[in-house]
Amino acid sequence: MWLLWNLWSMSCELGTGFSGEGEDGYSEAMAGETDLLGRRERVVLAEDVAGVAEGTPGEVMLHTGMRWLRYWVRFDSGAERGSIHRAKLVRESDWERFLVDRDKAAEAGEVASGADSELDRGAGAAPETAGDGGAVVVNGAAVPAHLLDRSASARERLGG
Repeated sequence: MWLLWNLWSMSCELGTGFSGEGEDGYSEAMAGETDLLGRRERVVLAEDVAGVAEGTPGEVMLHTGMRWLRYWVRFDSGAERGSIHRAKLVRESDWERFLVDRDKAAEAGEVASGADSELDRGAGAAPETAGDGGAVVVNGAAVPAHLLDRSASARERLGG
């Protein structure tokens, strides 16, 4: 307990504590901010997560980590997901404001389109052939041709 108290007091002295309200009147808990969500706090998913759609409300079950915080959330749809980054969660009370701010940012061109996203290009796209001797590019990494040949021969040898 003593250690936790000292860590908290040091973070307050250094100005790294959690402040709650921002300058514009809504909490600093917008997606991408660093303040801590409490247990049983109501949140809304800011982007799709495996099996749960964006905009789905839920409740924080717990948070894990010290410097790299992740959250476990029980969604109203019945799904429970863990290891959700803070940037993907918005407090329920801030959801409408978040949507307005995101739309303004999109209009200003600050948000990359889904087609240009680095993650979208590698997610389900077919591998590209690199120009260096038959290597194939998968998720941005070149796989040499000799490794592809070795895998093919192993599949043949194992009957697969």
